[in-house]
Amino acid sequence: MVNSCPPESDPRPKVSEFISNDDAKALAGLVAEGTEALMQIVVDELSRQQPGSNIVIMDRDLMSDEDITFARDFSGYIEKRLSEGKRLNLIIAGDIPVSGWNLELQKFKGRDLQVFYCAAACRQVPLCTKLTI
Repeated sequence: MVNSCPPESDPRPKVSEFISNDDAKALAGLVAEGTEALMQIVVDELSRQQPGSNIVIMDRDLMSDEDITFARDFSGYIEKRLSEGKRLNLIIAGDIPVSGWNLELQKFKGRDLQVFYCAAACRQVPLCTKLTI
């Protein structure tokens, strides 16, 4: 029997390796703490390991503030942040309302960009996954 649901676990002991090791592709959290807590744990570790980088949580509020409606707007925002000359750690907070946002990431292959996707997996287990570009 194959079980594709991630097991619930405390992410704190594993987050350092998740951020530093390119082979670590996913990090599960605790259902009781939720996705927001897992994202904050990832943000805190990114800040610790990469203090000069830009860390952006792409959620509906940011998209509204930055007037991101279409995939081209999403690409333009990423390009603007990358032009600052710092590594960009982009955290996608769940299902964002832009069709094809994931396809837009291919334009940035080879650039100083790391993308994380955080959402609730089956049984509401918070999950943060590194996306390959």
